[in-house]
Amino acid sequence: MSNITGWSRGLQVSGGGRGVVSHAGLALLRHLADRTGLAGGLSRALATPRMLVHDRGRVLADLACAVADGARVISDFRVMSDQRELFGLVASVPTAWRMLTEIAGGGTRADKRITAAVHTARRHAWAQVAARHGALPGVRLADKILGGVVCIRLDATVTVAHSDKQLAEPNFKGYGHHPVRREALSIRAEVRDRRRRLCRSREAKLRTA
Repeated sequence: MSNITGWSRGLQVSGGGRGVVSHAGLALLRHLADRTGLAGGLSRALATPRMLVHDRGRVLADLACAVADGARVISDFRVMSDQRELFGLVASVPTAWRMLTEIAGGGTRADKRITAAVHTARRHAWAQVAARHGALPGVRLADKILGGVVCIRLDATVTVAHSDKQLAEPNFKGYGHHPVRREALSIRAEVRDRRRRLCRSREAKLRTA
């Protein structure tokens, strides 16, 4: 496991260095993925007897970090591989594509293993929060803080498509998808995995969620 999480050993933040580190916040996201056990869980979920240069769990965790950092296409993944001094050895964009192809080839079995790894890491993270603060934080609503409830936030956004992809249609911003995203802000044990996106086929309009 140290071969996929050892990159952060000796990592320090200093204001007296030279040069510029772009997307420096990615290091915190990547470190979080390691500390919560996400990278290790994905590594076990995608384990293969083949000899690989890049652990598939590490690649998938890195790709998730890149998306959280604002990556819009798979090629944006190179913002990590271009900074080897910070992130160490990172997979190339073609390797990321191969990893995604392998996951797609694994079908529902691969999906279940990955989902289980994500849930385990999330439960570990929440347990650490509860151990430190006594409970998960409540949901702030106006001037009140509600505890022990589930708050689902709905949001709709236009995702531009540059080709005729499935369910893409003309909309007020051009052409693309208009997905609805719902996110649980405070989560009880029985609904821990309730984060979904719905890709709608109808035309995107202003103030429709």
